[in-house]
Amino acid sequence: MNKRGMSPLFATVLLIAFSVALGAVVMSWGESYIEERAEFVQGGIQEVSRGCDAVFFSIMSVHATPQICQKDGTIEVFFDNGADVNLANIQAKVVGDDVSVVDGLIKTPLVKAGSAKVVFAFQPVGQIREVKFTPIIWKGQDIVYCPQKAIRVEGVNKC
Repeated sequence: MNKRGMSPLFATVLLIAFSVALGAVVMSWGESYIEERAEFVQGGIQEVSRGCDAVFFSIMSVHATPQICQKDGTIEVFFDNGADVNLANIQAKVVGDDVSVVDGLIKTPLVKAGSAKVVFAFQPVGQIREVKFTPIIWKGQDIVYCPQKAIRVEGVNKC
């Protein structure tokens, strides 16, 4: 009758250690599985956002005054592109009492670190309240609009 067993405290510690180790293995496997599925589902979206994140274009300013003005149904604006990505084109939305959308503001791509003067006509909208310029880039063979990098200008002055 000299049999000895394991103490309840030691048995509890062993069960907890085993449970933690098993949980870590399952969590590790599950994390890689979930990441793999998320990349599969959102792969295209992530690629587009990474391309648009590289866009840094602006309207040139002289003495803190944006170089944009309007006259006779046209808008004249000076764009400055960042050093990371070529712009395929730029879309303009002129907002007044109505909205006029103008695609294809530039004739040739705006190269990295390039600048361009653009003059474009738009449909009458009454008094201009805002002009929104949305950059367009190439992502592989696709053309992608980057609305999160759009520039909004309120109160466009006369030339």
